Amino acid sequence: MKKAMTHKRKLFDELIEGVDAMSQEREGKITLRSHEIDELPPLEIAADTIRETREKLNVSRAVFARHLRVSTRTLENWEQGRAKPNAQAAALILMVREYPDTLEKLHSLHNDAA
Repeated sequence: MKKAMTHKRKLFDELIEGVDAMSQEREGKITLRSHEIDELPPLEIAADTIRETREKLNVSRAVFARHLRVSTRTLENWEQGRAKPNAQAAALILMVREYPDTLEKLHSLHNDAA
């Protein structure tokens, strides 16, 4: 009996998922079910590029670290090549490099938690 119930639950979940997908398609929402995307390789950034980005913005290591929400020591390690930022941090630094106003926007972000 339990086996049949498990099967029904999965079937129901699949039906709900299908209805949601149809609804999203009608709204024009782009989903992985309706569009194929190429998987992008993780971003990497060189230590020199991190330091040059900070210097180009004319901010101290402490200020840059605070805006990126990392410790000054972490940023120092990245800039000196002792550690590498993860792909998300690399993407953030590259965004700041390409669009300098991003740094102030990062600074203005606040937690959404109530």
